[in-house]
Order: sequence, then structure tokens, then C-alpha cells
Amino acid sequence: MTTFVTAYLKVYDEEYDMSRTFENRLKHFMRLLELGINICIFIQPELQSKFNELETTYKNLKVIQSLSINELELYKIGEENPELCDLPDNRNKVKDTKKYMFLMLAKLEFLKKTIDVNPYKSNYFCWFDFSLPYIFKDMNKTLLKIKNISDTEFKKDFIYLPGCWNIKINNLDYLTNNIVWRFCGGFLIGDKRSLIHFYNISNDYFLSFLNETHKLVWEVNYWAWLENKGLISPIWYLADHNDTIINIPFNLDT
Repeated sequence: MTTFVTAYLKVYDEEYDMSRTFENRLKHFMRLLELGINICIFIQPELQSKFNELETTYKNLKVIQSLSINELELYKIGEENPELCDLPDNRNKVKDTKKYMFLMLAKLEFLKKTIDVNPYKSNYFCWFDFSLPYIFKDMNKTLLKIKNISDTEFKKDFIYLPGCWNIKINNLDYLTNNIVWRFCGGFLIGDKRSLIHFYNISNDYFLSFLNETHKLVWEVNYWAWLENKGLISPIWYLADHNDTIINIPFNLDT
């Protein structure tokens, strides 16, 4: 069985896009919660009561921790080295703030903390962005695939990372100043051992990345850098920010 992991932490003082308010995002999240798949979540402290209510109603939901962005592990490294954390030149100036970057970079921390607690006694864990279903076009078919993933008994160790670009980006200037879609970012799945290794590598080399680039980038760019360095070797599959993002080739490993 697979445990699904996500987070909702406050990034902006004011919403930059009213279609992306918490209430609207919650509607998309509920599509996954209502599937009955096992979900663990990290939340902003102010949302504790709301998610405690949901926990009472949905036995397949566990709140692992309430915390703020400044408590995240990589945020603390960045806070200690602000001179190394310039933002990319080519970014959405409203959306791609430092807090947003650190939240994206925390996905592996959320997975590792969930693995440590492991309330559903799973061997496999899947990250999904909180409102992931908003990108689905064929909602019912794709939700059924997610349910099938939840019920699949995998037999091999792996990390599946979907991506839009089937080439590696070796140009460091490009990688640090532009979004790199070698990986999609919104979905990944793996076994406990492989994900813990990914987490350890990410934490161990983050300061090295900052020292080399002096840039704070999106998690997908940092993962592309780790891949280019030969530090991670995920199983890549072609996808986009739509229903294909969950099309893992899991039939090869069952």
C-alpha cells in the first residue's frame, strides 16, 4: 500500500490569484481525500482546527505536523546564508518568492517526516501537490488510476519522477535563471529506502548548490542539478502538467 503525502503552508500575505485561494484548492484536495486513499498532510498552524475536523470525518487522513515555512530545514540553511539566495532572473515576480521556493524544496522533508511516523505502515510513499486534481482533464479516469496506484503492491525499489523534458540541462546559467521542466514536480513516488536516500542527498548538497550558484531555485531545478551531478538516478518518464503526470509504468514492478 502507498501513503500519499502533501502540504498546505501559507506562502503569501495576500493571494495573488483568487482562483488559487485555500477554499478553491481545498475543493481539489477533497477529490483525492474522498477516494479513500491514505493521505498524510502538513499544514499551517492556523488551519489546525479545520483539518482536525476533516481527520474526524475521514479516517484516511492524518495531520503529521502543523508548521510554518520558516521552520523548514532548507529554509534554515537559506536563512543562515542569505547572500547565496538570490532568486532566478526569469521568474514570476509575484508567485516565485523565496518562501514559495523553500516550500517547493521541502517536498522531500515532508516525505521523510511521514516515513518516520508511517501511520499506515506503508512501504511506498507518493508526494502530490495539494490541489493536484485541478490539472486533470479526465477527472474520473485519472482518479481511478490514483486509486489503483494506492492499492498496488510494488516489489522493487524505485523512485518515479515524471518530467516534461527528456534531456538533461547541463547549462548552469540556464538552470539557475529559468524554470527547468526536466521534472514536473507535482507528483513523485518511491519506496522508503530510496526516498530517504533522495532526502539525505538533497539536504547534504543544498549548501554546495547555493555556494556554486548563489541562487535559490525551484525544486525541479535543484533535482535536475542533483541528477546532472550523478547524485540521484530516478526513473524518469515523459509527462506534463495534466493527467499524464500520474502515468507511472508501475506494471513493470508489480
